[in-house]
Amino acid sequence: MDPKSPSKIDRLEQRSAAPRQKEIPAEVLDALCRGWIESKNLVEWLSVDRLRLFKGLASDLGIELSAPLKKLIKEGRALSALQLSKSISKELSKLLLPTDPRFKVLQQHKSDVVREWGALIVGQWDSMPFARRLAWIKPFAQDPNPGTREIAWISLRHYIQAAPKETIAKLIPWTGSRNDRVRRYASEITRPRGVWCPHIELIKSEPQLALELLEPLKSDESLYVRNSVANWLNDASKSRPDWVIQVTQRWQEQSDTPQTKYIVKRALRTLNKKIR
Repeated sequence: MDPKSPSKIDRLEQRSAAPRQKEIPAEVLDALCRGWIESKNLVEWLSVDRLRLFKGLASDLGIELSAPLKKLIKEGRALSALQLSKSISKELSKLLLPTDPRFKVLQQHKSDVVREWGALIVGQWDSMPFARRLAWIKPFAQDPNPGTREIAWISLRHYIQAAPKETIAKLIPWTGSRNDRVRRYASEITRPRGVWCPHIELIKSEPQLALELLEPLKSDESLYVRNSVANWLNDASKSRPDWVIQVTQRWQEQSDTPQTKYIVKRALRTLNKKIR
């Protein structure tokens, strides 16, 4: 049987995710590293041999291994999974420009790790307005894989850090999207503290800069969005508790809905722990 036969791929895709790396079946790990299937949890994501995956992708796309790429392949195993993905994407960004049809291959690839490289490339391209970057990152922000969606906001996070006011203004229209993944992206990328990324000091001290972005989401129908908004406010409560208390009190008065109550309760969880 063809090792990449549709029947085999279908069977592997219907698997249950292994809870520990040592429990990942050999054929599943092989398929992950070949880019035939996507990871189903963090354990699988961390287990992907990114250097093996990249060498296969480079061969498929006809990418010649430059000296920096050869060095990365030789020394890359010392890097963490995210660091390695960032390094690979940095080199790929020099080769795959927006007009290169091979970039679309990354965007639509079966492997979520390859798609995350595509998302990271968007943050690496030189001399591109932030609004245009948002247009390029949007397919990744809507990706079916939650891990790829996380990488999508990490990719552009440093632009928020560099110019919070200007970039937040460009994200406000995203809060009106019908797609909850797009709405959530606008909230998650601007979190004052965030996850797996540096803090945004200006937003920590002046969270009101993002209020126009948060207001449309205060009673969002999507739990995915509500959790992000609540986490955003919880982040802010660690440096500006006064502001968070003021906002949540006003929201409860203006928006007496279960959705807003849920956000407020989660947003105040750190402050409420201090009171006890």
